[in-house]
Amino acid sequence: MMSEVVLARPPIVRPPKPLWRQVAEHWMDYLFISPFFITFFVFGLYPLGWAVQLSFSEWRGFGPMKYVGLDNYRAMLKDPYIVQALVNTLQFAYILLPTGILIAITLAVILNNKNLTGRGIFRTIYFLPYVTSSVIVSIVFIQLFDDQMGWINAGLKSIGLKPVKWLRSDPWAAKFVVILLTHWMGIGYNILLFLGGLQGIEPEIYEAAKIDGANEWQTFWRVTIPLLRPIIFFLTVIATIGLMNMFNEPYMLTRGGPRGATLTLMLRLYQLGIGGSRFGDASAFGFMIGILVIFISVIQMRLQRRWMG
Repeated sequence: MMSEVVLARPPIVRPPKPLWRQVAEHWMDYLFISPFFITFFVFGLYPLGWAVQLSFSEWRGFGPMKYVGLDNYRAMLKDPYIVQALVNTLQFAYILLPTGILIAITLAVILNNKNLTGRGIFRTIYFLPYVTSSVIVSIVFIQLFDDQMGWINAGLKSIGLKPVKWLRSDPWAAKFVVILLTHWMGIGYNILLFLGGLQGIEPEIYEAAKIDGANEWQTFWRVTIPLLRPIIFFLTVIATIGLMNMFNEPYMLTRGGPRGATLTLMLRLYQLGIGGSRFGDASAFGFMIGILVIFISVIQMRLQRRWMG
């Protein structure tokens, strides 16, 4: 018998359809996703491109722009108020980051105790400032710490102590009030995340540590803290970005005073743009802040890799 040899036909290669025909065939799909891209272009890409152009120009808010090259960036590097704002922002970060995480972990451990009476009420109380308007909270703090009519000074006078000029004269007192307000508003979010992390730890892990002879203090540092590392790192990154953009607290309480003691990077940016109509300088300074935030975030990512092992 002779076997038949069947030759396979070569696959038919069809030329790709032109782009206009593909769009025409799926025009309904593109129509439904077009609002996102239009919005992204109008409110994202276009303002970004305009800000880049503005950072190399001199513009007071009206009239034509004047191209000045890198003059805006040079002026920002020589601005003494920016140096002061950077130092203040780093000081706030140096104090707020570790204390905020430490206070949040401590309160989360306490609120996670099943034997605590009314812990649901306490959780709500601690979280309320986070969802409250910063303007309202700032007004309350002004009522508390006002140099002349504040409730704190009234209490100090009633017991024979000298009143403190919290907001207008003493730089470190003003910084203390800003730090206190920032903690009061943001600590609830940190507590919420740490509570979620604590409730996600299996009880068997604590039982194994107890069997091995570990006391509560050793269990906290050798078991709880290592398992909360991802949350600690996440909050560190988020808090760092937030502190680089810190504006509401010092603006509402002190307007950056006294003598620039609470002037932050974003508050200086506001003074340049809105206050001084130096929109070119403000745009250049904004990009410099963005580069600084990216640089710090990269360092934090590398440190996280080492810390997480």
